[in-house]
Amino acid sequence: MLILIDGIAAGRSPLGPLWLPAKAVRVRALRDDPRRFESSRDEVEATLQPGSTARLFLDLRPGVVIRTAPEPARIHRAGTPGADSLLGESPLTLRPAFLERNRFRIGCPDHADTLVSGESLAALAQESGTARIELRRVSRTLPLESPRPPIHRRRWLQWTLVGVGAGLTGAAAILKREGNRWYDRYLQSSDRLVLDEYFDRAVRYDRLSLASLGAGQVLFTGGLFLLVSGSSR
Repeated sequence: MLILIDGIAAGRSPLGPLWLPAKAVRVRALRDDPRRFESSRDEVEATLQPGSTARLFLDLRPGVVIRTAPEPARIHRAGTPGADSLLGESPLTLRPAFLERNRFRIGCPDHADTLVSGESLAALAQESGTARIELRRVSRTLPLESPRPPIHRRRWLQWTLVGVGAGLTGAAAILKREGNRWYDRYLQSSDRLVLDEYFDRAVRYDRLSLASLGAGQVLFTGGLFLLVSGSSR
C-alpha cells in the first residue's frame, strides 16, 4: 500500500529509512481501496526531533467484531475491582492492538458475567473477523405483576349497578301505584277516622317512589357509563 507523509507519496510499504526535517508529520497508509480508509488506525501523527530516529507503527489489521448471545450485552474493559470501564454494547468492533493488552468482562441481565482475554477474542475472530461469545443463563427475571383494575372498572360491579338501578326504577313504579291506590281511598272515603291514615300512607308511598326512582336512575346511568367507558379503552 502507498505511504503518504503530509499528503505527499513517499513510496509503497515496506518503506526504508527516510531523512526528514525535524517537525510534526502526519503519516498515512493508503489502501488499494481508498474507501476503506479509517483514520483511527490508518493514520498517525509524530513529532520528529533533530538528530533522532523515529519509528512509527500502523496497525492495519481489520477490527474484531464482538457478538454475543443474547444481544445486546454490555462489554467492559476489565480493570481493578470496581474500576471496570464500559466500552459499549454488543455487537462492538475493537482494534486488534487494543485487544492484545486488555481483558474484557461481558454480561447482560439474567446471565453470568464472562471474563475473557483480548487474545482469546482475536483467536476466535481469525477466520470470520467476528468473535462470538455465548453467555450462560443463570436466572430469569419474572415479569412485573400487572396491577389489578380499580373496583369501579370491574365488570361484575358495573353490571350490578345496572341491575340494581333497573330494579329500583321498577320498584318506583310499584310504589307509585301503591301510593295512588291509598290516595284514591282517601278521596273516596268519608270516614274521618281513617282519612288521615290514608293520606299519610299515600304521601309515604309517593316519597318512597320518588327516592327509589332517583336512586335507580343514578345507579343505572352510572353503571351504563362505566360499561361504555370501559369498553372503549
